[in-house]
Amino acid sequence: MVGLALEAGGVKGFTHVATLKLLDMYDVRLSMIAGSSAGAIVGALYAMYGDADKVYEEFSTNVVSFMKDKSLKSSVSMFELVIKKALISLDDYYQFFKVLFGKTKFSQLKTKLVVVAFDSENHESMVIDEGFLVDAVLASCTVPGIFEPTYLCGTKVLDGGVLSPLPTEELKKRGMDRIIASLFNEEIPDYQTQFNLLSALDSIKNQEILKQEMQIADFVFDYTVQAEWSEFERHESIYNEALKIAMDRRDEFENFLRR
Repeated sequence: MVGLALEAGGVKGFTHVATLKLLDMYDVRLSMIAGSSAGAIVGALYAMYGDADKVYEEFSTNVVSFMKDKSLKSSVSMFELVIKKALISLDDYYQFFKVLFGKTKFSQLKTKLVVVAFDSENHESMVIDEGFLVDAVLASCTVPGIFEPTYLCGTKVLDGGVLSPLPTEELKKRGMDRIIASLFNEEIPDYQTQFNLLSALDSIKNQEILKQEMQIADFVFDYTVQAEWSEFERHESIYNEALKIAMDRRDEFENFLRR
């Protein structure tokens, strides 16, 4: 059984659509998809439609529409994070997910899906595989400090990327014997200020977690993306660059499928 793990990462999640294009090209039948944060958005859309082009259309159209109405800055000052509980309210960003997923339930999907969020009360990852997609994916995308936290199953939940940016382990636990991972390479940012230092330390932590999760994968699509997670105005160029990288890996991927 083949599983697909999609990494968290804001606008960098558009690279996953390039991975989906190759899956469509080779008619790969997935048994399960697992995603955190942006990976949950892309994974849920693919589980709904089973078509990479449709995923890109729905995701990009909604991003453009949301950006017209809301100001999401690519960088946030420490002052703003200190004085505000969240920069974007739950009511504001709920609409984004409602347009994407409506009242679709996990049970209605073409492909099995697991969505990963972070249980902030028990300090562990929460795996969601039932109920309404809009609630699960929204919970998985609640970036700490940026979006107002939401509640699921009576628990305050945050972004799934906090502890499980690339949920390969969840696929392994559910019996997937061939796991494809889609992720992105990031350089550790330089730091001249204490705020920059905090950002660099967060990147180092994420990369260490990612290394462990990558070891579980059997084939890895890795994309080099230098972008802030919130630079959604760059979504088209990020996708196009990723598509070039994915297409260059066609022979390697084809050999993997033949094994």
